[in-house]
Amino acid sequence: MNNGESRMTIGSNNESAARLASFVERIERIRADRKQCVADEGAVVAEAKAAGFHGGAIKAVIKIRGMKPHERQESEAILDTYLHAMGMASEPPLFRQIGLLGADIASRDSVVEAMKHLVPNEGSITVETKDGRPVRLTRNKDGVVQVTEVEEPKAPKAGRGAATAAARDTRPEPPQATPEEAEAMGRHAFKDNVPITLNPFRYGQDQRGRWDTGWRKESGGDGMGPDRDDD
Repeated sequence: MNNGESRMTIGSNNESAARLASFVERIERIRADRKQCVADEGAVVAEAKAAGFHGGAIKAVIKIRGMKPHERQESEAILDTYLHAMGMASEPPLFRQIGLLGADIASRDSVVEAMKHLVPNEGSITVETKDGRPVRLTRNKDGVVQVTEVEEPKAPKAGRGAATAAARDTRPEPPQATPEEAEAMGRHAFKDNVPITLNPFRYGQDQRGRWDTGWRKESGGDGMGPDRDDD
C-alpha cells in the first residue's frame, strides 16, 4: 500500500516527475556518449590500419601508456622470464634487458646504471664486476634506486685494540646532513621499514640523536628509547 501511494505521489507531483525524468535522460545521454566514444575509437583504429599501422599494437601501446613505470617494468620482466622458461626467448631476460638498454658491459658504471632498471620494487640486487668493489642497488617504496658500495670485511690484526681499529675503519662514512636533515632521514627510514638500529650516523654525532628522534616521532614514540634530541 505504501509503495502504491509512493508511485502515485510521484506520478501526481509535477516537480518530482520532472526531476525523475531529468535523471533518466542524463543517464541515457551518458550511455549514448559512451557508445559514440566506442564508435569514434573504432573509426580512428580503422584509419590507422588504412595508413599501414597495426591496430592491436596501437591498443597495446595505449594500455602501456596508462601503466605506472614500475608496474610496466615488473610486467615486462615477468613476461620475459616466462617466455625464456618456455623456450620462446633465445637468451636470458637479464642479458636481453641490458642489451636493450645499450649498456657497455665493459664499464662498471654502465652496468650499474643498466641494472637500476631491473631492481624490483622495495627490493635489492648486488652487482660485482672486476672494475671495483661490489655495489648494492636498493629500490625504496617511492621507486628511487640507491647505490651503495658493499664493504668487504678486513682481516683483524693481532690484539684487541687493533681489531677494534680495523672494525672502525670498515664502517661506511656517515652521510653528510644537517641535524634537521638527519631528523627527516629518520622519519623516512621508519616509513621505509628500516629498523632504528640501522642509524647511519656515528655515536657522538648530533645527527645520530636527531635521526633517532625523527624515527621515534614517525613511529609514535615506540623506538625502544627516550624521545630526545641527542644520545
